[in-house]
Amino acid sequence: MNKEFAKKLIKAEILRYQAIKEILPEGMKHGIETLERDAGNLLKDIAMEIISENFSRQENVSRPDQDNTGKTEDKKAVKRVDVDFN
Repeated sequence: MNKEFAKKLIKAEILRYQAIKEILPEGMKHGIETLERDAGNLLKDIAMEIISENFSRQENVSRPDQDNTGKTEDKKAVKRVDVDFN
């Protein structure tokens, strides 16, 4: 798809969304703006969590813990759990 066409298509959708918001009653418009703000904050929180998780993984890879045999030791331990469904 042409890059300019994609930009214009996105711009048209933004303008259409803004036009729809303009004809809404004030109460609904305020509710939508609050929802947009909350959704933006949620996306920011998710992005920061992913970035910090990736950063901590990179630190663990660059400085792994080693025992006296020279093997790397995983910080997360997996334990077997027996579940009785009776």
